[in-house]
Amino acid sequence: MAQAREVLGGGMFLLRSLDPDDLFTRDDLSDEQRLFGRTAAEFMRQEVLPNESRLYAHDWTLTRALLKKAADLDLLRLEIPEAYGGLGLDKSSAAYVGEQIAINPSFGGSLGAHTSIGTLPIVYYGTDEQKARYLPRLASAELIGAYALTEPHSGSDALAARTTARLTPDGRHYVLNGQKAWITNGGFADLFTIFAKVDGEKFTAFIVERAMGVVSGADERKLGLDGSSTTALMLDDVPVPVENVLGTIGEGHRVAFNILNLGRVKLGARNIAGARQAIDQSITYARERRQFGKAICEFGLVKQKLAEMSVRCFAGEAMVYRALGDVDRALEGVDSADSARVLEIIESFAIECSINKVATSESLAYVVDEAVQVFGGNGYSREFPVERAYRDARITRIYEGTNEINRLIIATRLLKNSLLVGHAVTSDSAGSAQRFAAEHQLLAHGKRLALAALAAARQAYGPTVRDEQEVLAHAANIVIDVYAAESAIGRAEKLALASNGGAPIAADAARTYVSDAADRMAHAGKQIVNAIAACGPRPDDVAAAVADIAAYRGIDTVAARRRIGDAAIANGRYPWP
Repeated sequence: MAQAREVLGGGMFLLRSLDPDDLFTRDDLSDEQRLFGRTAAEFMRQEVLPNESRLYAHDWTLTRALLKKAADLDLLRLEIPEAYGGLGLDKSSAAYVGEQIAINPSFGGSLGAHTSIGTLPIVYYGTDEQKARYLPRLASAELIGAYALTEPHSGSDALAARTTARLTPDGRHYVLNGQKAWITNGGFADLFTIFAKVDGEKFTAFIVERAMGVVSGADERKLGLDGSSTTALMLDDVPVPVENVLGTIGEGHRVAFNILNLGRVKLGARNIAGARQAIDQSITYARERRQFGKAICEFGLVKQKLAEMSVRCFAGEAMVYRALGDVDRALEGVDSADSARVLEIIESFAIECSINKVATSESLAYVVDEAVQVFGGNGYSREFPVERAYRDARITRIYEGTNEINRLIIATRLLKNSLLVGHAVTSDSAGSAQRFAAEHQLLAHGKRLALAALAAARQAYGPTVRDEQEVLAHAANIVIDVYAAESAIGRAEKLALASNGGAPIAADAARTYVSDAADRMAHAGKQIVNAIAACGPRPDDVAAAVADIAAYRGIDTVAARRRIGDAAIANGRYPWP
């Protein structure tokens, strides 16, 4: 992995240009990391895919058996510390394994819920005794984990939870009462991280075993992911030993939000894996399906669809692995046993994690929708694979924090950073930018627009700026496009410097993304200018940045998409392996 001159989270990418040497990409995965991925892919092909119909029939005994087989291949212990039966691998390795598991999103959801939100609360917040008691059994699949935060009346507003925990007179147990909703693995999990309010006030996390009295409701009848268990949990006077308090009483929000953020670090890789699979299925179908005497892949509008699906996937991969690489580099040299420091570092990348969550889930939504369109009427049939992909993808814009919440996270966290908002952008087109000089100049204008827009919003609205959600969302959209476009250009530059065979098509993909992103950023900037001007002075610096972006000429994206589409069709799959 290339050594960066400096690793900065918290949106600091807005103040500098990206050097391709600092960019970690999917292409940079080591042989060891790829070996774990191949193990996971082989397990999915041999064990899971042949049994899909039984998973969709809610055979949870089979799901548990498959999780045990995954554990025997070390796939459940990747992020558990070695001292507790794990491998202690980095985030990039875990994400790459998650990619392979995601080829069946239902089982991927079951495994992901267990290894991530079902296990990591104990990894990062558990006492030594709690870790020793539970982590080895989670690693081996003796216990299956789940995470219980949401309630019927509290979703995004998690702190509005009504579940209570009251200490018994003898001081030995907390008695939990309440109900949880939408719990992945809820029908068969053995161990739950459950959030409740001590004395109805202090929001706290607890490690709760099913045998303590947790009762599951019936499996939800869902739009997608119907091969995974999602249930309510009923807690009726459930006694939990005081030693099973996870973290500090009254600090459960730290557990809840940091664990969700940890999930977002890797979630993008799963989203893009789903997009890539839908692209491959669409290309195969378009090559085989004939209309008007020729394969439909020869028609320009079909070719355009395959190309745009590939463009969004290319940018998504670039931004996901950029963030993973930055997190891993930031964690180098940090004692993995120092959970507080590890969490502090990962939390510093909350903006980048939210950016990736929003961008990749919306790219996945676009790709699976277009996949159905490529399949035509057959895409609407359950006899063909993209119908299920379409349904499975919809939840990704809701779980791990809705995309609306994540857009607000991006904007409000940037507003808190005095080093950013109002700062003059000094990034320029240094490094290897000669090949992409116009694109780097556009990125500099985009960064200036994002920071100027946030500064103008703060000045115009003052302490009520958080209530201007529409304006903040427009600003977040600019930030998302800047990060995605810069990541795509950086990946294309890196492939070009390596004389990679896919470099010319990568350049087409990156430039196409930038051309479209410029239009989106100019549009968002105009909305911000007009909204602020309606209640006060016109923000001329924001308007000037919009004008600079609007002056970007872009490229001939029609021809570029034809080249990308031709490459995908010739390869018979997504253009970059």
